[in-house]
This record gives sequence, structure tokens and C-alpha cells, in this order.
Amino acid sequence: MGQFKVEDMTCGHCEKAIRTELSKGDPKIKVDVDLKKKLVTVENLTDDRVIFLLKEIGYSANPVQHQ
Repeated sequence: MGQFKVEDMTCGHCEKAIRTELSKGDPKIKVDVDLKKKLVTVENLTDDRVIFLLKEIGYSANPVQHQ
């Protein structure tokens, strides 16, 4: 599971676009979006793949480091 800060996510449209792009209709991929905190949590995708897919639709994503 990876968690990413997406600073340029600002509205419900952004949230929907991100969910759609990351899940691509695959029920194995779980996407949780917290618009207020600008956090995206993804299960069953590599960090590199998440960053790549979000970049493809115009968002920058930075992995959140947990201590």
C-alpha cells in the first residue's frame, strides 16, 4: 500500500479523475482519496506506477514516508 501527497488535487473533479485513472476498472486496485488532506492511498499498484499514471493526467504525486 502506498500513500501519496497530491498538492494539485483541488476539487471533486480531480478526485474522480485520479480514482478513474488509477483503478482503470480493476477491482483488485483499491484507491482512497482524502481531498482535504490532499492524500491518495493506493493498494495493489507500485509507487512508480502510481506516480507515472498521475503524471500522465497532469498531477504530481510525492510518496508519504511513514515512520
